[in-house]
Amino acid sequence: MGNVVVDQIGAAGTLLHGTDTTLSVRARAELLLSALPGATRETYAGVAVVAFENQVILSRQITYLGTPWEVYKKRIQIPKSWLEVHRQAAQDGLVVRFVGVYHYESSTIFVDFDPITYIARKANNSAAHVSTNDLFQAQTLGQFSRQDKNGNRLTSVRSDEFATYLRSGYDEPNPHVEVLDRFSEKFLDGSRVEGLRAVQEMYTAGWPDKFQNEWAGFYLEFRLSRYLAEHDLQSHITVQKVKRKGEFDYDLRFLDHGVLAHYGDLKASNITVSGSPGNDAANFFRCLEEFGRFWYVIYEHETWHGRDNGDVATIAWNEWRRSVGHVGREAVYNPLSYARKFKEAVRFVRVKVLEVNQANVGVVLGDFQKDFKQPDGSLRQGKVMIQKKDIDNFLIYRKSIET
Repeated sequence: MGNVVVDQIGAAGTLLHGTDTTLSVRARAELLLSALPGATRETYAGVAVVAFENQVILSRQITYLGTPWEVYKKRIQIPKSWLEVHRQAAQDGLVVRFVGVYHYESSTIFVDFDPITYIARKANNSAAHVSTNDLFQAQTLGQFSRQDKNGNRLTSVRSDEFATYLRSGYDEPNPHVEVLDRFSEKFLDGSRVEGLRAVQEMYTAGWPDKFQNEWAGFYLEFRLSRYLAEHDLQSHITVQKVKRKGEFDYDLRFLDHGVLAHYGDLKASNITVSGSPGNDAANFFRCLEEFGRFWYVIYEHETWHGRDNGDVATIAWNEWRRSVGHVGREAVYNPLSYARKFKEAVRFVRVKVLEVNQANVGVVLGDFQKDFKQPDGSLRQGKVMIQKKDIDNFLIYRKSIET
């Protein structure tokens, strides 16, 4: 399958590096048959398939996307003949699966690509993409499903769970994702959130960051914390406002039956931003080494600035803060304080959850290790940064009201 050394996933979810394993058509079919008791090799609509109960499985091997692409990028090729199989199966009342087969050493993972988006594009030997992180999640969790940045749904399944998945559908193994999905269903309601109204709501509730300039992120924290409390979900996720002695100072604590499983950071970001800024590198890597996973939960928003509307909202915000006793840093009151950056309103439109783990941390590592000095030669703090081009190798959940 080529001689390029790329990312591979071992049996324990360990990131390895090696060239792709070569699977013959027969070997690929045998991996499917061994995972699916009672399955048989058949010819259907003129194409070799694996038949399992009422399902027709079309398969290709998952391999590296190819030079010059990043080593975590993998794919299968979808031939045009699969469209005819899909059409015939629909007439016969059968379910068609577009399946990628990944095999390296003792690891076997199947990736089920939802045919809908590929059928709509009238695939002609097109590629369906998958990342190292998708394989890592399947190998460590058993099942993992997400929608990529292009709207394609893919579900990665460890071989021992593949038969159960085909019979019963996807079983979300992560309660933290379920909680965030429930909150997002309510929070992403399409409404425009007015800055003054949001900070007044936080003030009434006694939220500690009610006077902060960058109110949108703190309002997000406030809403999530309130939702978790109202729905008795704090045994799964808590918003950490007070740092505990000896613990990491991050926004989110993800719990497993009340025990800390890993940390995360909650961020509100303008939808136009190309990267997702992270944390101080040294502390971040200590945290990752201890817990194995770290989540960035990013809610993206459209933004209206007060400066574009005669600073009316900015003045009203400063006047209100003054009226309730807030004293700013400036010696003389300035009704245009923070006028250049103040957000008059935002509209939250999308959420992405990005996970950094042992399978993808090298991508972040490569980015932030460069240029560790300021222009004057002094040392600077390294920051984790996940670039937009790399999102699919970190993305574990997304929801949008745009589509």
